[in-house]
Amino acid sequence: MPARSEYPASQNLMNWFWNDFENGLGSRTVPSANIVETKQDFRIEITAPGFSKKDFKIKLEDQVLKISGELETKSEETDESYIRHEFSTSSFTRSFRLTNWVNSDSIVARYENGILLVTIPKTEEAKSKPAKEIDID
Repeated sequence: MPARSEYPASQNLMNWFWNDFENGLGSRTVPSANIVETKQDFRIEITAPGFSKKDFKIKLEDQVLKISGELETKSEETDESYIRHEFSTSSFTRSFRLTNWVNSDSIVARYENGILLVTIPKTEEAKSKPAKEIDID
């Protein structure tokens, strides 16, 4: 991770880039999220086992990336005199405020092995540059 001085003055990366201001609307449990930074991009990894890719919605509006999921499970039990249906719904919403230092037109997502991975490329200006030595006159 670049030194703090490489970011805009007086701003911590977590406050500057991500503002996770909405957790778990409509849900008792909120899936965990990891935020990973590389030289090229940021990645959000959300644990959501049991979901399928059709259960997610990802929306970007006014630099806010909103990730939501809804899972409905059904079980059916048959007996001699009745059929009983049980429904269970689980939903969540996670929102992240993005900075102008990301290329929001190139965000991609995939769901694999219970993990939703959202990749957000950095703009060229935000990518880490090698250290430069400054000569003193």
